[in-house]
Amino acid sequence: MTFISPWFLGGLCVLFVLYYTLPKRAQWPLLLLASLGFYALAGWAVLAAMLVTVAVSYGVAMHMGKLKIAQKAHVAQHRDAMTRDERKAYNAAQKRQQRTWLIAGLLFNFSLLAGVKIAEALARVEIIPSMIFFVGISYYMFRISGYLIDVFWGKVEVQRNPLKLALFTIFFPYAMIGPISRYNNVADSLLGEKRMDWDMFGRGLQRIIWGFFKVMIIGFRLLLAINHLRAYPGEYSGMFAFFTMLVWGAYLYADFSGAIDISIGIAMCFGIRVEENFVSPFRARDIFDYWRRWHITMGTWFRDYVFYPMSVAKPLQKLPTRLKIHIATLVTWFTTGIWHGVAWNFIVWGLANGVVIMISQELKPLYAKFNAKFSFTKSKAYTCFAVLRTFLLLTLIRSFDIYFDVPLTFRHFASFITNPQFGAFFRYFGENDVWFDLAPLEWLVAGLAVVVLIAVPWFRREARGDAPAKRPPAIFWALLVLAIFIFGTYGLGFDMQYFFYMQF
Repeated sequence: MTFISPWFLGGLCVLFVLYYTLPKRAQWPLLLLASLGFYALAGWAVLAAMLVTVAVSYGVAMHMGKLKIAQKAHVAQHRDAMTRDERKAYNAAQKRQQRTWLIAGLLFNFSLLAGVKIAEALARVEIIPSMIFFVGISYYMFRISGYLIDVFWGKVEVQRNPLKLALFTIFFPYAMIGPISRYNNVADSLLGEKRMDWDMFGRGLQRIIWGFFKVMIIGFRLLLAINHLRAYPGEYSGMFAFFTMLVWGAYLYADFSGAIDISIGIAMCFGIRVEENFVSPFRARDIFDYWRRWHITMGTWFRDYVFYPMSVAKPLQKLPTRLKIHIATLVTWFTTGIWHGVAWNFIVWGLANGVVIMISQELKPLYAKFNAKFSFTKSKAYTCFAVLRTFLLLTLIRSFDIYFDVPLTFRHFASFITNPQFGAFFRYFGENDVWFDLAPLEWLVAGLAVVVLIAVPWFRREARGDAPAKRPPAIFWALLVLAIFIFGTYGLGFDMQYFFYMQF
């Protein structure tokens, strides 16, 4: 069942009514029951994997919590009898025990994740038969694993109610698609009692509509063209390949950010605030800025739980600082690629990001001198140049997701120079009535929808935390709903697809 299923939307309306009419103490149990039901419909194997992960993580966190309590009690009781060195040795020994339990919990979680990823990779190359995969496993696995690490670090208190921990892990709007929420950021909002806030509820509905607009008018429409272009990669090189990369970027943003809008909007309707995942990524001026805007919760997860621990790891402490940072950067982006899938295209994608970031870090002093010397770097024209440069660079890196074939992707890069096919590209649009399985009218609809995304800045301001000066009027949302029913997948009769990022 997907977010755009009529059955899901009907059940969601019933759930909203129950949520605000039942006693407030029943709100979080109701959400837990709804989440269990949602994943039971998705597949009992998916639900079983989630519950086993929650049970193991709950036991590990509880034991770490007991060790922390015993440690504090022992130190307080024997403070006068213990020397400073004895107290230090005792605390270190207790920390090692807690770390052992943490590692055991993480190994269990990531072994399950790795097993699923490897099975998916083998099925993709037809080494093993296709099977029902645990869609979205990375999201809830990273969420519960981040909770374990935060408990070990003492950033959060142990959640002693296993049902509340289960709700945090499998809350249905975000468990399969993100954001990758942190326990300390959402626990109070998710588990607390809430009154109806009509303003927040209304903004949540608007966010849902905005997400449907992205997914159903842009995402699913462009997916038809992407599938056609990917099916015949040998025929479409040069300008055709570059066009494919541009269409892929538009599709990926509409599909993923639209799903996140729906997820966040549903949570807002329940009075729950979750982290933003996108803030105008195509306005980024450099790759650092881009990854502060695109898939934000994934980036901060890897930064906090992989990059920072790696950069202070004892084996690296004797290395020069810059070399240490570069090693941590490459390891972080290698694991980010593996997170997306056990395949060479994802690994190359991750390492490409890491290499560009390393080069940019090395060139930062030169950039600073250049910007200080030339005043035109502060102009709007230069800002547009920087945005366009970043967009094209990330478009090339992102293209490794398209074909799942690294050599083919590099051949397409080379074809921009060796065989650009400018004439054939423009003749194609003049000689055909259907362009890559889409009629010209469908391209026009998708193009106009992209213009609307760029022209309406309200959600960009809200995502940054700014209060919008004036929200779009009611007629805007009415027209948007009408456009979804006329031009969306329902109106066109397309088959409903899973969101692309639910594969991860």
